[in-house]
Parts: sequence; structure tokens; C-alpha cells
Amino acid sequence: MNAFTTATPATRLLCLPDAHGAPLADFDLYQEQDLLHISWHGHLTADAVVRGARAGMHLFANGVLPRRLLSNHQAVTGEWGEALPWLHYEWLPEASERGVRVMAHVLAHGTASQLINFPGSHEFIEAITHELRAQSFRHVEPALQWLAHR
Repeated sequence: MNAFTTATPATRLLCLPDAHGAPLADFDLYQEQDLLHISWHGHLTADAVVRGARAGMHLFANGVLPRRLLSNHQAVTGEWGEALPWLHYEWLPEASERGVRVMAHVLAHGTASQLINFPGSHEFIEAITHELRAQSFRHVEPALQWLAHR
């Protein structure tokens, strides 16, 4: 058990479908812990990642994003590396400006879908760790434990 699962339950903000109606991403807010948990699903493409990231930003129309972000890629496949320039130069500055300070990334189980395997990933990882406190994990529980102390 951790501070997030023993506290007030999460509020499901959005179940975003992909272009074919299958689940793409679930957005759960732990209000008291100032944490947004995004659980990605299925076969990700660059367009799907950009669409999902934009949808997550749009959920917070007041402009302020949660301080903590958990991006869970555990259940995904696919080659989404072409989204890295957009994530690096558009999403990251906006997310940081709007309040995100800490990010945990749970790696996909399939190595072909892991961030580190995409061209440009090293530059993006360097940028995100410079801008935010960020760390990658293999499982959700250690990621939540880490976020609880940040």
C-alpha cells in the first residue's frame, strides 16, 4: 500500500478512445495528492500520444495542472517515437509552465515500445529530467511510492 492508494480514491476524469473506439488512455486524478495518473492502452502511434497528451492538458481548463504526473505505458505496444519532438518542444514547456513538477514513467513491458529505443529519446530524457524531477520504473507501485515522496 502507498499514500495514493490508501487515501481518497481517484476520480476518473476521462476514458479517451482511439480512432477505432478502443481504449487509448484513462485519466485518473488523485486530488488530495495533486497527482494525475494516465494509463495508456493498446497500440500507440505518435498521433495517438499527441492526441492523448492534448486531451490531458485540456482537462484542466483553469490552466493549472497537477504537480505530479504518472504516465503508465505498461500495457502498450507500438512505435510512438515520432511524437518525441512534439513532447519535447511543445508539451514539456507547457506542462512545466502550468505546474507539473514531478513525473514518473512506467515502461512498456515490450521493449520495442519503450521510450529509450526511439531516435531522439536521449535528448528528450535529458530535457525532461532538467525541467522536472523525472524517473522511469518497470511497475506502477514503485512509481507511486516515489511520487508520494516528491
